[in-house]
Parts: sequence; C-alpha cells; structure tokens
Amino acid sequence: MIKKIFFGLLIFLFLSGTSEAADLSSMAKVTGVRYSYGSGTVRIVIDLTKKVEFVENVAENPSRSIIDIKNAWIDPADKIETTLDSFTAKNLRVAQFDTETVRVVIETMAAIKPFVLQGGTSGWRLVIDVGNVPFKENPDLNNPKTETPSSPKNDDKKNLEDKKAQQEKEKLEREKAKQEKQSQKERERQERERQKKEKEKAKQEKDKNKNSSTKETPTGIDKDLKDITGLKNKIIVIDPGHGGNDAGAIGPTGVMEKSVTLNVALELEKLLSAEGASVIMTRSTDKTVSPNGADASDIEELQARCDVANDADADIFISIHADSFTKPEAKGTTAYYYGQAEDDSGQKLAEYIRSALCEQIRTPSRGTKACNFYVVRHCDMPATLIELAFISNPEEEQLLNSEEGILKAAQGILDGIEDYFG
Repeated sequence: MIKKIFFGLLIFLFLSGTSEAADLSSMAKVTGVRYSYGSGTVRIVIDLTKKVEFVENVAENPSRSIIDIKNAWIDPADKIETTLDSFTAKNLRVAQFDTETVRVVIETMAAIKPFVLQGGTSGWRLVIDVGNVPFKENPDLNNPKTETPSSPKNDDKKNLEDKKAQQEKEKLEREKAKQEKQSQKERERQERERQKKEKEKAKQEKDKNKNSSTKETPTGIDKDLKDITGLKNKIIVIDPGHGGNDAGAIGPTGVMEKSVTLNVALELEKLLSAEGASVIMTRSTDKTVSPNGADASDIEELQARCDVANDADADIFISIHADSFTKPEAKGTTAYYYGQAEDDSGQKLAEYIRSALCEQIRTPSRGTKACNFYVVRHCDMPATLIELAFISNPEEEQLLNSEEGILKAAQGILDGIEDYFG
C-alpha cells in the first residue's frame, strides 16, 4: 500500500502542471519496454495501452535518434536506461519528458527502419528496428501483451510485483553466469599462459641449438628489416567488421561496410607480414566468424571474434569498421578503447592508430574515445575498434571504395601499430 501511494505521488508530482494535473485516464500508458538482438539489428518494442502519435528527430554529440510519443505517460518504476550489447545501438533511454510526452532516446549511428505501430483492443506496441539488415523474427516479441480490463489497479500492482520478481531472478542468473564465465576465463587464461611458457622454452632450446651449430658468415651480421623491426614475432589479430549475412552500414551508392573492412584488413595483413609480424585474421573472406553461421546471435558472433584473439594469446587486437549516420554531412575517423581496462595500453594503441590513420587518409579526427563495445571489452590483450571514416558520407564512401584509399588506410593502421610497439 505504501509503495502504491509513493509511486502515485511521484506520477502526480511529475505530470502535474503549475495549475492542474494531467488527465492520465485520457492518455496512453507505456506498460513495458523490450529489446532483442538480431543479426546486425536491434529491435525495440514499446508496449502501450492506446494508439498514439509520435515524432522522430536526430541529434549529434553523441549521435542519437529521439522519438517522442505524444499524449502518453510511463510509471517512474518502469522507465529504463540501459547499455545495449550491439554495434548497431549503444544506449537506450525511455522516460517521461514532459507532462504529455514519453521520450525514447537511442544512441546510434545506424539507420532506423520505418517503424510501425501495431495493436488493437488488447493493446498497442511501437516496434523500432535499428540497423541495416531485416530483423530475424522472434516469436516472443510478436505477441502483444494481453491486459485484463476488469481490475486495472490490481493488475498494475500485480504486474509491477511480477516484473520486479522477474528482474531480480534475471539479475541473480546474470550474476551467476558472469561468475561462471569469469572462472572459466581465468582457467583458460592460465592454460594459455602455461602453453605460452612451454612454447617460449621450446623456442629458446631451438635457438640455442641453432646458434651452436651455425657458423657466422660475413653476411650473417646484416639483418633483414623484418629482423630488427619492433613487429617481429608479434601476434596481431585483425578483425574485419561484419561479414556474411551482416553487411554492416551501406553507403549512398551501395558500397557495403563488410567489403571495405575486408579489403583494408587484407592489405594490412600483407604489410604486417612483411614487417615480420605473425598475423591472424578473424575472417579472410565474406563470411561470419561464429561456427553457427547465419543463425548466430550478435553476442555469439562477437564472442567468436574475441575467441580467435584470446586463443592465439595475441599481443594486440584491431577491429576495423566504417561509421554511418542518418545525415550525410557526418565525417571523420574515430578510435575506441575499453574505458574500464586495468591499464592504458588499449587507449595508447587506439590513439596511435587514429593519429596515423588521419594523417594518411586526410580525414577529420573525431577523437579517441572510451567505450563498452563487446570486442574490446572481452579481449584479454590491448584492443581497439577503428571507425575508418563515414561510409554514409559520399566523399568518404568514395575514398573507402578506392584502391588508393584502401592502401593508405592500411598504411595508416600499420604506422600506428609501429608507433605503439616503439
């Protein structure tokens, strides 16, 4: 009873004007917010009690889409502010904006498909797809909530209690899964460390035997460039973003992000190998990385890329992407690193590569930024995600699709890696 009075007071205070309170009975209530991940797409569903009108706008710094649902209200206990585990969309917020508007803010540079309002007597829902590929249908998201109209007050209370209980259960399950994953990750790390020490010991023995059996010749004093470079024997994992059924962003003339990232990655592989580095590609063709192929979820696909680097005990991980925004004027190069890492090695790697890349391809710098992207967060080594340029910008799309642009982009990333290793 106390909770009910408390939440009722909150709603009254927020939705009250200077002279009179809003008539909630005539407004649509937001009864739930759901989201799910498809391959390259995030689907967001807003459940409502009535049909509504809405207005869409965009804003920058950071890039975000704003959807205002008119003549609507949301219980303060039901508002949401969360980080999304997807390249497509980063953050989601749904809350009361003013006395008659519920505002949905999606931090994203991806395109938002024309979204639809569906429903009838049992309720309405606003379905928002964010991304560049069709969303693979999830049956759970296509069944609108059913309300029991006989006792709305009791139903609201029961729904709130059930929702809190479910949230608590899901929280405990996530914590348990997180602990199990951390334990497994630590066991895997220890095993990789053991194998690495064994390899180093075997290599030392091999080098010792080789040195004792090889006579030095006058030309043997001279070393090849790859023998003296700081990249010799460094294990570098290159991750061309997207691939397979996930095209990524698509430029105004149809150039696909997955093709740009692969072309630059393959050229970078050649340059690094010539410098004596040991290069591992998460993909060398137009395909998904997860063994589940097109059926893999976003998380499974991203984890598969991290596994390549972690299993190889790589020295650094570089994920290559191209930016996109709804306005074609957006342009420039950005580098990201995990903001909660134990040291600043990832930040330094991102900074060196962004600086050298901008110098080579002559794009404006959008800075080196902390992020919570899955691939940089779940790699055990310094990692960075590079947004080469905006494929949605006509000039930068042309640059990324040209032979000169691909060569310079690869050279810029190589220069940054060399600066990082000193």
